[in-house]
Amino acid sequence: MELFKKAEKIKKDIPAVFLALNDKKTPLSAKIFAAVTVVYALSPIEFST
Repeated sequence: MELFKKAEKIKKDIPAVFLALNDKKTPLSAKIFAAVTVVYALSPIEFST
């Protein structure tokens, strides 16, 4: 799967990621990974070549 297609799929999953970020039972490492994923998905910078 191409990187751009993966980013599009992540954008569709963002609401679930936000719910995980707000859950108190979610481990800190998962919250950090989720936050980085959201920032990457919403970034206007195109990383694919």
